[in-house]
Amino acid sequence: MSKPAPSLIQQRLALGRLRLTSLFTMTGFGALAVLRGIGLDPTEVLDWVVFVFSLALALYGVKLWFDYRRKVRAFEATHGPDAGKQS
Repeated sequence: MSKPAPSLIQQRLALGRLRLTSLFTMTGFGALAVLRGIGLDPTEVLDWVVFVFSLALALYGVKLWFDYRRKVRAFEATHGPDAGKQS
Protein backbone atom coordinates (compact mmCIF):
# COMPACT_ATOMS: atom_id res chain seq x y z
CA MET A 1 0.00 0.00 0.00
CA SER A 2 1.27 3.46 -0.81
CA LYS A 3 1.47 6.20 1.76
CA PRO A 4 -1.01 9.07 1.43
CA ALA A 5 0.33 12.42 0.28
CA PRO A 6 1.22 14.83 3.09
CA SER A 7 -1.33 17.52 3.89
CA LEU A 8 -0.94 21.01 2.49
CA ILE A 9 0.14 22.28 5.90
CA GLN A 10 2.88 19.65 6.08
CA GLN A 11 4.02 20.52 2.56
CA ARG A 12 4.14 24.23 3.44
CA LEU A 13 6.13 23.44 6.60
CA ALA A 14 8.60 21.37 4.55
CA LEU A 15 9.05 24.35 2.24
CA GLY A 16 9.70 26.53 5.27
CA ARG A 17 12.40 24.13 6.46
CA LEU A 18 14.03 24.27 3.04
CA ARG A 19 13.91 28.08 3.21
CA LEU A 20 15.62 28.15 6.61
CA THR A 21 18.23 25.62 5.54
CA SER A 22 19.11 27.69 2.50
CA LEU A 23 19.28 30.94 4.49
CA PHE A 24 21.47 29.45 7.23
CA THR A 25 23.74 27.81 4.66
CA MET A 26 24.12 30.98 2.60
CA THR A 27 24.67 33.37 5.48
CA GLY A 28 26.63 31.12 7.82
CA PHE A 29 29.07 29.71 5.34
CA GLY A 30 29.15 32.99 3.40
CA ALA A 31 30.26 34.80 6.55
CA LEU A 32 32.81 32.09 7.24
CA ALA A 33 34.16 32.38 3.69
CA VAL A 34 34.48 36.17 4.04
CA LEU A 35 36.24 35.89 7.39
CA ARG A 36 38.56 33.18 6.14
CA GLY A 37 39.23 35.21 2.99
CA ILE A 38 40.19 38.25 5.05
CA GLY A 39 42.61 36.32 7.24
CA LEU A 40 43.87 34.04 4.48
CA ASP A 41 47.55 33.15 4.64
CA PRO A 42 48.49 32.33 1.03
CA THR A 43 51.13 29.83 2.14
CA GLU A 44 48.83 27.74 4.36
CA VAL A 45 47.09 24.90 2.57
CA LEU A 46 44.55 24.38 5.37
CA ASP A 47 43.45 28.04 5.11
CA TRP A 48 42.75 27.53 1.42
CA VAL A 49 40.88 24.29 2.04
CA VAL A 50 38.61 25.89 4.66
CA PHE A 51 38.07 28.96 2.48
CA VAL A 52 37.17 26.98 -0.65
CA PHE A 53 34.99 24.53 1.30
CA SER A 54 33.03 27.32 3.03
CA LEU A 55 32.66 29.20 -0.25
CA ALA A 56 31.35 26.06 -1.95
CA LEU A 57 28.82 25.51 0.85
CA ALA A 58 27.68 29.14 0.62
CA LEU A 59 27.11 28.68 -3.11
CA TYR A 60 25.22 25.48 -2.35
CA GLY A 61 22.99 27.57 -0.10
CA VAL A 62 22.26 29.84 -3.06
CA LYS A 63 21.30 26.78 -5.10
CA LEU A 64 18.99 25.66 -2.28
CA TRP A 65 17.39 29.12 -2.27
CA PHE A 66 16.59 28.88 -5.97
CA ASP A 67 15.24 25.35 -5.45
CA TYR A 68 13.04 26.68 -2.63
CA ARG A 69 11.67 29.50 -4.80
CA ARG A 70 10.95 27.08 -7.66
CA LYS A 71 9.14 24.67 -5.35
CA VAL A 72 7.07 27.46 -3.77
CA ARG A 73 6.01 28.72 -7.19
CA ALA A 74 5.00 25.20 -8.26
CA PHE A 75 3.17 24.55 -4.96
CA GLU A 76 1.27 27.84 -5.13
CA ALA A 77 0.44 27.36 -8.81
CA THR A 78 -1.04 23.95 -8.03
CA HIS A 79 -2.83 24.66 -4.75
CA GLY A 80 -3.23 28.45 -4.62
CA PRO A 81 -1.16 31.16 -2.89
CA ASP A 82 -2.67 30.61 0.57
CA ALA A 83 -2.63 26.81 0.55
CA GLY A 84 -1.29 25.30 3.73
CA LYS A 85 -0.99 28.59 5.60
CA GLN A 86 -2.39 28.65 9.08
CA SER A 87 -4.27 31.71 10.24
